[in-house]
Amino acid sequence: MPFSRAGQLARTVTTARLSDPIGLVAENLREAPHGVLPVLDRTTFGDQSDRNARVIGLITQRDLSKVTQTLMGANTPAPIVPATIPPRPFSPDVQDSSGEHQPRVAVENSTEATPHLNGSSPHLNSSNGSGPPNIKTLRAGDVMRGDVPIIPAAFSLHNALLTLERYDFSALPVIDEAGRYMGLISRADVVSAIAGTIRPPLVGGMATPFGVYLTDGRLSGGVAPFALFLTGLILSICLIASQLLLALVVGLINPTWGAMSLSGRISELSDGTGLFNLLITVGQSLLLFGAIRMLPLSGYHAAEHQPVHALERGLPLEIEYVEKMPRAHPRCGTNLAILGSLMLIGFQHLPGYGPEYILPILIFTFFFWRAFGTFVQEYFTTRPATKKQLQSGIDAANELMRKYQAEPFATPSMPLRLLNTGMIPVAGGMLLGYGVILPALDYLARFILR
Repeated sequence: MPFSRAGQLARTVTTARLSDPIGLVAENLREAPHGVLPVLDRTTFGDQSDRNARVIGLITQRDLSKVTQTLMGANTPAPIVPATIPPRPFSPDVQDSSGEHQPRVAVENSTEATPHLNGSSPHLNSSNGSGPPNIKTLRAGDVMRGDVPIIPAAFSLHNALLTLERYDFSALPVIDEAGRYMGLISRADVVSAIAGTIRPPLVGGMATPFGVYLTDGRLSGGVAPFALFLTGLILSICLIASQLLLALVVGLINPTWGAMSLSGRISELSDGTGLFNLLITVGQSLLLFGAIRMLPLSGYHAAEHQPVHALERGLPLEIEYVEKMPRAHPRCGTNLAILGSLMLIGFQHLPGYGPEYILPILIFTFFFWRAFGTFVQEYFTTRPATKKQLQSGIDAANELMRKYQAEPFATPSMPLRLLNTGMIPVAGGMLLGYGVILPALDYLARFILR
């Protein structure tokens, strides 16, 4: 079902308790996306009982500012008040599109409109009763406003927007039918849902020979999954081609070495230092990267990352913006495939399988796989995408966005979720290539060495 109710847009934010010091409240407000901090009767994280938390108040940055000015008192110079737009008058009672009666528009501190929480306006109380309050002794309960409106989860988006506008808060709490706190909702949340521009929380994808594939793990946009299978097959062919080229180069030096390199048994020539094997591993890796770089797949790889960057940065999905985005992405799934290939190359040419050979490869992978993956993406597995390739990525992103607006709460089965990531068809293509071509190369090498 598409976005239609306020409860669907409630977002979890940092919350406060009555006993939280004002300094902590201020720091959390600095990070709050709407400048609003709900005060709950318990925290919203921890054990399952926290899900029963209820809103007992609200603190805004304006509340903290007023309290601070009050505490500073006469020591604070009178501010210069600039000219302002006169406050808007009350509007008459209105009705929404469904015919439901709506109460008159109220200012922020008004209690005339409903629904709202019972309580009082921001106030100052001594936290410990030992003297006048100061900024270090005040608590959230001393400054929160308890008479604040709430938005029921069942409210339509139109009613939610009317309530936000009526009370002039940047965001308001959303509660379920039992009165439990669900999160905050803002004007921007509602308008974005109505406009159909809410982004999926996480987007990944794959480059294929026929275009870009993007997914949020549940829904997908772009080329069909079979194209992902071909991506894995092409990667395996690139790996095998690098092995063939390596065998040809080494075979020019020594035909026996070339045949052993063809079958992946050149490690038998190790002199015990592993230097020869290291040179062979680096050589085949460079040949693998060069093969990938020359393919159109590397352009589609860049066209996969750049629209995702644009989505995450809130930029329009248009070529003039997308083409300026970085080609490398930290969540690139191709990193895993490339690093898997590198480990396969390394193990293939190791002089042995003792810890002195295995541990360096594993340590390098653990500490440097992300930095190395970014380097590989930037200089080997991506290249500047053409307009056509960028448009493929933009089309995939737009398709995913349309599907997400229509089915933001779809819950697929775990097998379907794994399939949607694209890793299974890519791995299937790679295994097919290795399973068919590598045994043939090994047979050819054994025939030459007879």
